Amino acid sequence: MNQSMTWHNFKKNLELYPDLQLTFLYQNQERIYPNYHITEFKLATIESVDCGGKYDTWKEIILQVLEPKEKVETELMNLKKVNSIFTKVSNLISIPDEAILRIEFGNSKSVMRQYFVSNLQIVGSELVMELVDGQTECKANESCGLEKSSNIPILKKEFVSTNPVAQNSCCNKKQTETNLEKVGCC
Repeated sequence: MNQSMTWHNFKKNLELYPDLQLTFLYQNQERIYPNYHITEFKLATIESVDCGGKYDTWKEIILQVLEPKEKVETELMNLKKVNSIFTKVSNLISIPDEAILRIEFGNSKSVMRQYFVSNLQIVGSELVMELVDGQTECKANESCGLEKSSNIPILKKEFVSTNPVAQNSCCNKKQTETNLEKVGCC
C-alpha cells in the first residue's frame, strides 16, 4: 500500500494549529481555489488478497473537496472550521487513528480521483497539504517474482514472447512447485 498520512497525524494538526488556513496543492503545484468546500467524509474498509494469496485489510478516510467553478479570493478554511466539521462527522462515524487519509478532488482541469497526502507543511499562515497520485505495486513480490522497486520497462518487439506468462510470474510455477496448493492470481 502506498504510504500516506494517517488520520491521527492530520487530527493532531487540527488541534495544534486551529488558526492556520488549509491549502491543497495538486498536480504541478496547482492550488485548489480558496473558496473550496469539504463536501463529505467517507470511511472505506479495504479488503484485499494479493497475487501471492495474502489477505490484507485497512481503513481509509476520504475527504471530498469541491472546487467551485469560479475562483473567489477569500480566506481559506481554517483548521478550527475543519475540526468543527470533523466533530460533527465523528458523532456519526468512528474514524480509526490509523486510517489512511485520502483527498478526493476533481475539477475542469483534472478528473476526480483520490490523492495521497505526500507532505504537510506550515507556510506563513497556511497549512499546505501536497497531494500526489498513488502508484500500483506488487505486494507479493517474493512469491510473484517482481522486485519491490522494479520499474517494468516498455518492451521492444524483439523481446516480446509468444508465451503470455512471464517465467518468474506467480502464474507460472517452477517445476518443483507443481505439487503445491495453487494460490494467487492464476
